[in-house]
Amino acid sequence: MRHYKFKYLGYLLVFFFTLISCIRNDDSHNISGSSHEKALLILELDRSRVLVSEVASNLDEPWEITWGPDDHIWYTQHRGSVCRLNPNTGDKKVLLTIPEVHYERSRGLLSMVLHPDFDIEPLVYVHYTYIDATITSKDNIRSKLVRYQYRPGKDTLISPEIMVTNIPGNLGHNGSRMTVTVDKKIILATGDVGNRRGSQDETIISGKMLRINLDGSVPDDNPRAGSYVYSIGHRNAQGIVYARDRIYSSEHGPNNDDEINIIRAGRNYGWPNVEGFCDKENELIFCDSVIVSEPLITWTPTIAPAGLDFYDHTSIPEWRNSLILTSLKGRSLRVLALDDSGEKIVNEKIYLQKQFGRIRDLCVSPSGDIYLSTSNTDWHPKSQVWMYDSLPTEGDDRIIKLSKVETPGSKYSNLSMLKEDSAQMQLFNEDYEITVNLDIPGASLYVVNCAPCHMPNGKGIPNFVPPLLDTEWVSDKNKLITTTLGGLTEEIEVKGLIYNEDMPGFAVSLNDSEIADLLNFVRTSLNDLPETVTANEVTTIRNSVNL
Repeated sequence: MRHYKFKYLGYLLVFFFTLISCIRNDDSHNISGSSHEKALLILELDRSRVLVSEVASNLDEPWEITWGPDDHIWYTQHRGSVCRLNPNTGDKKVLLTIPEVHYERSRGLLSMVLHPDFDIEPLVYVHYTYIDATITSKDNIRSKLVRYQYRPGKDTLISPEIMVTNIPGNLGHNGSRMTVTVDKKIILATGDVGNRRGSQDETIISGKMLRINLDGSVPDDNPRAGSYVYSIGHRNAQGIVYARDRIYSSEHGPNNDDEINIIRAGRNYGWPNVEGFCDKENELIFCDSVIVSEPLITWTPTIAPAGLDFYDHTSIPEWRNSLILTSLKGRSLRVLALDDSGEKIVNEKIYLQKQFGRIRDLCVSPSGDIYLSTSNTDWHPKSQVWMYDSLPTEGDDRIIKLSKVETPGSKYSNLSMLKEDSAQMQLFNEDYEITVNLDIPGASLYVVNCAPCHMPNGKGIPNFVPPLLDTEWVSDKNKLITTTLGGLTEEIEVKGLIYNEDMPGFAVSLNDSEIADLLNFVRTSLNDLPETVTANEVTTIRNSVNL
């Protein structure tokens, strides 16, 4: 009997320790997420630890990700497909491919929102660019907002209905991010599509925030009767979220003054007359005649802010009551703490710089997990290699998950522990040798404002950005000054090659003396031309073209 007692006791001990082991394993499984997840690193906050893991890889330029009421991640891919991802299994499904989508550089299938009563009305709204075949000129790029019905049984999207069409489009600056407000209105951000002056024209729907009924009609209480236009003066907003009874938006600046704004009905946000705050001489003149809504925060050098969401979950208490922002050029996640009123950003924290490259968008799950999508396989890293360190990498593009862990434990002992970044890192490729002598007058202005596109050596980027070496655009002093002040939006020919990428103007961001120093650097250091540009000449041309 004693033998059996010891035998049963042994079984009992084995069962007990097995049970404890299973409990621990279950806890670890819950901490790490599903088995398909790949743990990457740990973010160490003041009190919390956040596991950073990969839940999907080898995606085709995801542009929008949003959390669906079905507990799936819905996302668009830039070339024209709408997809669903089960975050618990990693299973992906293409719901729809839209042949009409016109894909090239920043054009393609862009933003998406789901109907706020999706369980009752399973409708999906997407915004994309297309070619208007009825237009014979080169100005035939347009965009449209289209609504689809979701069929759960077939797991597909059907029955497209055009909500808004014939939105002006272009090679870039098509904007595009959407949110749905508490009163069930769609807010759609449109870019200026290179028509900077059009952003101030209320009859044009580019460079605006549009407010749209869920059936595609114009709301009766919009600021302008019969018009979708909700606010004006926008350049290229690519982040938007409705939170705390407000609409927050992120917006790309030219070479300066990326912005976060609170969007309000009928307001003017200044572009192209104001970049960032009203704090320069010619901006102040405009702001004396027009009431301009100034941003909550700006970034110079620019970080290319993109996806925007609001975090107020107890899971990561340090980030509660904060806007969460992704950035492309900045390659980081920004946590922007709001004050109690929601009207001010009181703190900015930077995380994950250059860990995953360009981060395009994000969404927050009901459990407080944050999902990020990268954008490393798009045109930008390919055309501006000198700005990026080793992009794309194996597995791009990816969806990355941030989830709180109570105690990382031995399971994650091999993972790197990262903290908040103390400052903005150098944006361009640290391995790229910049041969510009910054002691020369105008050199620093060139590196900040011109080198990101024209390259530090002025050679430009083939088939994308024209060179600044031995060209009539540089040797013709008046043409050089005029172009630098006002920028370019039309197609041009340089040394026998055609270029059609937009160039921002610097009339607002640089004064006449700075422009003279910058252009003299281009003429004397990059070219063998005389230093003859004066501030007075810049002033004369500025006044003559009303810039």
